[in-house]
Amino acid sequence: MKKFLSVVLSLTIVFISSVGFNFTAYAAGTSVSDAEMISLNIEYSGNLQSGTFGKQFDFYYFEMPKNGEITVKADKYDGKYNLFFAIYDVSGENIYEREGTYNQAYDSSRVYETITLKKGLYYVSLANYSLSGYSYNEGGTYCFSINYKPTVNKTLNLRVKAKKGRKIYVQWSKVSDVDGYQLYYSRYKNFNKSVAKKIISGDVNLYSGKNLKKGKTYYFRVRAYKNYNGKKIYGKWSDVKSVKVK
Repeated sequence: MKKFLSVVLSLTIVFISSVGFNFTAYAAGTSVSDAEMISLNIEYSGNLQSGTFGKQFDFYYFEMPKNGEITVKADKYDGKYNLFFAIYDVSGENIYEREGTYNQAYDSSRVYETITLKKGLYYVSLANYSLSGYSYNEGGTYCFSINYKPTVNKTLNLRVKAKKGRKIYVQWSKVSDVDGYQLYYSRYKNFNKSVAKKIISGDVNLYSGKNLKKGKTYYFRVRAYKNYNGKKIYGKWSDVKSVKVK
């Protein structure tokens, strides 16, 4: 039955998309044109109306400040039928759609998943359905949040050179839309001890070191980071590079 419901919802969305991004006829007072703006990382609640088809949509919109991950968490209570949660881009394309599953701990129809989105504006639709030809739907209360975390996906290319006088020069590829880089170097390939940690802020993509131990081999790796809510979100480490100090 759940599979059938999902298929019916998909067909409905295909039809709506084919005639343009206008859900007003189905929204019973809530539509894309008057969708409520929401903030990321805050929980919201609402009530789906009961009644004939067209009474069970609520719309919101939010903005992704940068490319990153969002965790969708939504629960619908009270009403007889399942929660349907969808996300659309500004062109009206349906880029995410899930039917809730029963969550015994909360006695709710729940959607909970992490997905990746690009920077931009997005619309959210919450709805519930029956199998009786959409002729009547029981409403229900719901709560939901969209929790955002930026991502740093690119792996950096790293180069290391040794110069006379116990000096080393380290350079790596730049990444756009990051706040800086973290560099580790150590005399141990697995970086399990004697690790020097350097934070290089801004657009700088090189580091020079001196007074290292002559004749010893050092290992290096680097990764990019973004600042978010007072924390650093790190990308993947580069491949480890080594150099023998002159």
